[in-house]
Amino acid sequence: MKSKFFKNLSIPYPYLFHTKRNLIIACALSIIIFLINYYSLQNTSVSNVFLVNKLYACLSASFVTFLSILFFTELVPKVFFTAEIKESWNTVREFFFTLGILISIALFQNSFLYPLKNVSNSNFFLSLVNTFIYVILIGTVPIFIIIWVNYVIILKENLRSVKAYNKELEKELKQKDKNVVLSIKTNNVNETLILDLTTFLFAKSEGNYVDIYTKNIDSVDVKPYRISIQKLLNSLSDYSFILSTHRSYIINIKNIRRTSGNARNYKISFPDVSHEVPVSRSKFKLFKEEFDKYYK
Repeated sequence: MKSKFFKNLSIPYPYLFHTKRNLIIACALSIIIFLINYYSLQNTSVSNVFLVNKLYACLSASFVTFLSILFFTELVPKVFFTAEIKESWNTVREFFFTLGILISIALFQNSFLYPLKNVSNSNFFLSLVNTFIYVILIGTVPIFIIIWVNYVIILKENLRSVKAYNKELEKELKQKDKNVVLSIKTNNVNETLILDLTTFLFAKSEGNYVDIYTKNIDSVDVKPYRISIQKLLNSLSDYSFILSTHRSYIINIKNIRRTSGNARNYKISFPDVSHEVPVSRSKFKLFKEEFDKYYK
C-alpha cells in the first residue's frame, strides 16, 4: 500500500520552468503581493507618515518577491539540475521545487524587510522561523492542488494527441518516396552498411556500435555496425522521414506502428519489436512536425 502511494507521488511530470515562464510567475506574484499588502494598508488606520513607510514596505515586498522568484528559478536549475534530472522530472520534484520558491520568498522577505518591521524587541531568527512555518502551512495545500490539476490537464491534452496520432497511423501509409537503398561506410575499413529505407525501422546507439533494426516479412533483423549515431544521422539527412527522437535513437517515421505517452514524454512502437523508442521533450516538436507531413 505504501509503495503504491509513493509510486503515485512519483508519476512523470513535465519540467515547465524556463526564463519566460519564470518572469511571468515573478511578475504575477509580485503584483499580487503588492495588492494584498496595499489593500490591507488602506483598511488600516494610521498617520500619514506611517502610511508612507507602509507604502514603501508594500513596494519593497513586491520587488523582493520578484527578485527572490527569479533567483530561485533561474540560479538553482542552472547549478543543480542536469538534463537527465529535467527529463526524469516528476510530481514530487515539482512539489518541492515550487515549495522551495515560496521558502525563497520567505527568506528574502524576512531578510530585506526585517528592518522595516515596527516590532520592538523582535528576534530575527524567530521571525525567520515563523515566516518559514507560515509559508509551509499556507502554501503546501494550494501547491499540491495546482500541480495535480495542471497534471490532469497536461495528461488529457497528451492523450488526445496520442489518440489522434494512432488514428492517423491506422490509415494506409502514403507512398511519397520511391524505394531507396543506401550504401554507408562505417568506421570499420572493410564494412559497409547497405540500408534499405523501405525496411528500415530504427537505429539504436550501443557504445561504439549502432544496432540497425530492419523488418522482414514476419520478423525483425537486428545487426550491429561500428558507426556513431551522429554519423549515421548525417548520412540520412536528405530524408525528412528519418530523424532523431533521442540522443541514442534514429527512427523511420513511415514504419511506426503506434505511439504512447504520458505527461512527460512520448514513446514509439514498431512492428514485432518488444521495446519502445523514446521521444525526448527537446525533440518532440520536430517529431510532431515531420509526423504530420506523412500522416495528415
